[in-house]
Amino acid sequence: MKTYYKNDLKRAYMILEGEIGDREDYQMIMLKENEIPGILNMDVHYVDNLSQYYYDISGKTSFKTLHEKINLTLDDMQRLVNDLLHAIQILKKYMLDGKCILLEPEYIFCEKERYYFCYYPSCSFDIRKEFHRLTEFFVREVNYKDEEGVHFAYTLHKATMEENYSIEEIMKQFVSEEKEEIEEIPIVPYTERIESMALEESMIEERDSMWDSVRKFLERSKKRKWGYGSEDL
Repeated sequence: MKTYYKNDLKRAYMILEGEIGDREDYQMIMLKENEIPGILNMDVHYVDNLSQYYYDISGKTSFKTLHEKINLTLDDMQRLVNDLLHAIQILKKYMLDGKCILLEPEYIFCEKERYYFCYYPSCSFDIRKEFHRLTEFFVREVNYKDEEGVHFAYTLHKATMEENYSIEEIMKQFVSEEKEEIEEIPIVPYTERIESMALEESMIEERDSMWDSVRKFLERSKKRKWGYGSEDL
């Protein structure tokens, strides 16, 4: 698959060559007529019976270029996987097949912390194998000082070695693990609890003292106005 890049005064394009004899079908119409969230905008040109797909990458940086010098973090990987899952769900609404998404790092683009994917109508891929290769990139490029990121990359990569695995099920497992960590109730040391109780008692005494002063002031005011105090009631 040949890849070219083209820039004019307004836009930047990545151009992928299709197959000889490709003709416009419903996929082309869907991609050309709609701005699909998470999918690069695309147009197609025909040159000598050969299709050329023009993807608008203006203002975007490829995932590969982005991390040639900067290692991956846990947040980078989680956002990419979540954006991929969301894009696949959106494609179904347009009757488009997620197996046409290119998952090589050079075909994934990022802009303002959002990821965009390249839909290539000429071919259909085994998305599980492609995603497995992507996790290999995670393992190679993860920041090894980020313990959570390393755990995520290796666990995800290991899970993709299983036959007929599901990306969605894997991510659900990670989400449930995070929820369990968040819901864990910290144990307060006994000394801290005693100090907290003492502070609460002090605040209660201060509050009672304040209201006692207010009550006495009101009683004195009432006695001056009506000529009697609380003892006369």
